[in-house]
Formats: sequence, C-alpha cells, structure tokens
Amino acid sequence: MKTFTRFALCFVLLTISRAHAQETFAPLITENCVAFVHVDCSKIEINAVKENLQKLGEDFLKGLAFDDNSQKATLRELAVELEKLDMLVRPTFETLTKELGIREFAIIADMELMQQNVPSIAVIPWKNKTEKHFETFIQALATIGQWDASSVPSMDSSNFVQSGDFLLLVPGQHEQKANVANWAKNGKPAAADLPIREALKSVAGAEIKVAVALPEQLRTMMLNGAELPPDMPLEVRNLLLFSMQKIEWASASLSMADILGKEPAKNADVFLTVKTMKPADAAMLRGMLETFIDWGVNFAQFNMQQEMMDEEFQLPPLVFQFAKGFLRTLLPEVNEDKLLFRIKGDFGGVMRGHAAISTAGMGVALLLPAVQASREAARRMQCANQVKWITLAMHNYHDAKQTFPPLYTVDANGKPLHSWRVHILPYIEQTAMYQQIRLDEPWDSEHNKQFHDRMPNNYACPTNPGQGCTYVGIAGEGFRPAKEAGQRGKGIGLGNITDGTSNTFMIIEVKEGFCWMDPTADITLDELVKGINGQGRAGSFHPGGCNIGMFDGSVRFISETIDKEILRAFGTINGGESVNYRDL
Repeated sequence: MKTFTRFALCFVLLTISRAHAQETFAPLITENCVAFVHVDCSKIEINAVKENLQKLGEDFLKGLAFDDNSQKATLRELAVELEKLDMLVRPTFETLTKELGIREFAIIADMELMQQNVPSIAVIPWKNKTEKHFETFIQALATIGQWDASSVPSMDSSNFVQSGDFLLLVPGQHEQKANVANWAKNGKPAAADLPIREALKSVAGAEIKVAVALPEQLRTMMLNGAELPPDMPLEVRNLLLFSMQKIEWASASLSMADILGKEPAKNADVFLTVKTMKPADAAMLRGMLETFIDWGVNFAQFNMQQEMMDEEFQLPPLVFQFAKGFLRTLLPEVNEDKLLFRIKGDFGGVMRGHAAISTAGMGVALLLPAVQASREAARRMQCANQVKWITLAMHNYHDAKQTFPPLYTVDANGKPLHSWRVHILPYIEQTAMYQQIRLDEPWDSEHNKQFHDRMPNNYACPTNPGQGCTYVGIAGEGFRPAKEAGQRGKGIGLGNITDGTSNTFMIIEVKEGFCWMDPTADITLDELVKGINGQGRAGSFHPGGCNIGMFDGSVRFISETIDKEILRAFGTINGGESVNYRDL
C-alpha cells in the first residue's frame, strides 16, 4: 500500500478542488471490497498552491520572529525552490489532466484480490483512450519520477492492464495481471446497502475520501484464523477482538482546500466516522479507547524507562503526559451507533502558519529527539522480544526432541531442503503452515514457493527498513547441517555446549533481509568475527549494535564496538575460551 500512497501524493499535493466525487468506479466496488480511496483532481490550481505555500512560509518565519534580512533570504530561496518544482510538475500535471483528461483516480483493496496476493491496485478512468495516450501517460509518470524517485513507484508499461473503461496499476505483480483483469471484468458490484457503499455515502462530497469495511467472510477469517501472539497484552487483545466483531465500517475525508486554500480547517469538523453494529457497541468502544490511551502510555513509559535504565538519556514525564493529552483530544463523541472524530483546537491557525505554528513548531523541535528515541527504544524492545520468542521456541523444540534443530535438513544427495526456521514453526504457533509445507521437497520447489511471502512476523526486526527475515544462527556451531549431525538429522543438544549456555550465541541479527525459508542464509563464525555493523552481515539498524539471543534463552544487546575476539569466543559452543556475559 505504501507505493500507492506515494503515487496518490503526487496528485493530492497539487489538488485543492471542492468538486464532488463521481461514481466512476462503482463497477469495481464489489461486495468483497475492504478499502476504497478516491481522489478527485477535477480542478487544478497550481498557482494557488504556490501562493499559499509562499504565504505559509512568510507567516511561519514571522511567528518565529526572524529578523528582516533572514526572512528575506529564506523566502527568496523558498521562491526559487517553488519555481523549480513548478517547472517540473506543471507540464506533467497538465499532460495528465488536460491532454489525457485524468480528473480522478482510486485505490482499491478487495478481498478476492488479496487472496491472490494482490494487496491493492490503483485504478484510472481510461474510456476512449488509445495506445498513443498510454505512451504519453507512461512518459508523464517517468517525468514525475525525475522530481523524486521515492515519490513514484518504479513502473513501466508492464505494470498496467486495461480492462473495459479502466487502466489498472499492479506494481510488482506482473504475474497477477490476468487475475486482476478477470476480477475487474467479472466482479459483482456491491449493493447499495452493503457496508462499503454506506461508508462511501457518508463522505460523498469530499475531494479525498476513504472507506473501509469488513466483509463478513473476512471478519470470520480474522476472528477464527488470526494468530494473535500469546504474549500480547490483554488490553490490546480485547480492543482488537472487540473492534473486529463490532465495527461495521469506517470513513474519512480530507479537503486539501482546507489545508492550502483560503479558508482554514473549521474547528469541530468531523474527519473520521466509525459505524458500529448498534449504539451500545459505539459507547463501549469509546470507553475502551479512553482506557486504552491511559494504559498504553503508562505501559510505554514503564517499558521505555526500563529499557533506558542504564543509559544517560531518560524520557521526562512531560513527554508521556503530553502524549496522553494529545491522544485524548482524538477521542470521539458517540452519536447513536457512530463514533465521530472531530478536529479540535485551533488547527486552522496551525495549518495556515499563524502564531500557533511557531508554538507548535517549537514544541515539536523540543520533543522530536525524545519522540525519536522513544520510537527506537520501543522497536528495539519489540525486536528483543522476538529474539526471545525464537529462543523459547528452540528450547521447546529441544524439550520435545532432546536436540536443537539442525541448521537445515538435506535430501538423500545432501542437498539442503529446509531451514531450522521452518522446523520450529509448530513452536511459534504456526502449526497450520508447517503442515502445508512439503518437507520432502526443497524450500524453493513450486509448491513451497507459495510460502515465501508468508513469513511469520516474529522473523523480522521492526527497525530494519527492508523486507525479509533478519534473524540467523551461526552455521557450524550451535547449528549444523543434518548431513553433519547424523543420519537422522540430529542437531546439537544442551550437553554439547560446553562453553556454557549463557556464554554462547544462539540467534543474532543481520542487516539485510532474506527469504525466511532459505536454508543457506545463516552466517558462519568467520563472518560473525568481521564485526557488528562492520564488513560482514551481522548487525542491525538499531543505533550502536544489535540484539542477540543466548542458548540459555536470555537476550542481550551487544555494541558494535565489541572486540572481535570476544565475538569469536561467544560464537563457539565448545571453544574453551574464558569469557562470560559481563564481557558483552
């Protein structure tokens, strides 16, 4: 969904229209639709956007009390940058809207497509368009990419499929184009009284509208098949399960004119509506949200303080009280069976760069380091919990089989079949997937390839910006291939770890993700000794080091400055080195 959000942003930033959304995409809004985002680009006012951005800059600098010379110099550079943007964007935008007549587009997530591994698609009206129009369209998108490659998904003509009156964008899913085209042609439009259509009606006049619903089939699947981690706090579990059962639909609207136009956003405007099954459900959900805010902030405060106990930097109580107060401003009002989330406070002044901007800007500047530190502390803690989860699974495997799993199993010819990550699936509540994998076929066989994109969440560090698994064992030490561990694939047992389980690495982070089923992705001792965040793969995107799991089940954070000989000592199971956990 991320790439589609960026794709939408290119249009949204240049759109300040108040036009009403048309039902152009009604044939594609099916009874299985989970989410629908519509952007109306029918009125273009690039000049107004430039003028408002320039005015925002002026008001902002005045609010900060810049002296005249500094203001003039800064605004002069702002004007230069706006002109550069205008020269690049205006021709492209006019090509899309005037020459090609693209006045709107949508982003759709549909359960039928999701089941075919297509999370969402972008849809552009394409009635009476020719091949020449398509070539012009691709060239225009390429030009936008020159502005900022990260703002537009990487695509070419192979990412698009035309179906009827629509052009469908399916980035990264070339092999699914036929399925997407078939869905667009044969999908059954949703009836007017279905939740997704009701959600759309509630924001019919907005320029940017978002509707989300839970089709009954998806609701049932989530309630019966969703595997919630057993260590999930009860408050979180209750809120999720209640929401899945009681929320019928949700809708949100956004007017870019309110942000960049002549009128500020009005206080008390509803920007999000949540429809529940009945009034009692709405009241209960509102109460749960209020309780969850207090619990969540207190929970975060306690855990972050514990995480940073040995560090010089500590988050002051001010940060958490501010978080509570801000989150409480988002609490909705109950209106029968609906929760109405409204704009509160002087958001109009903030958006238009009046005195409130300087106050908010100063506050953000002061709190940003603390917020960033708290976010990373939370991610690092989550990562540590996931490493802990894996080490516990390893010990449960050992309890059942009197051995840790081999690095990977092999076939009769010694060819690698499956990684240890596959074989501990029953011990991380993934028995159903484990039973579907064909263990007598290679990990990348035609049948087993379908599981490559179904990696358990426990196998990826939340700080890593990439994709794929980020946790490995050390090949040849605690983990040995089945062909080296006996004919029955017996791995290493606790009795083999003569250096001591508290002095031996079991699991360590790597900086680059890989397919979780790959049996050859673990690192060697020699690669580990290249250092943490150094020349080898060992390391993470946590500042200063990475998490490791020990064979005693504990988890430690090791510094990237750790001596390489100490790394070697902790990386062996029976090297006889004289080290202990205090050396980490």
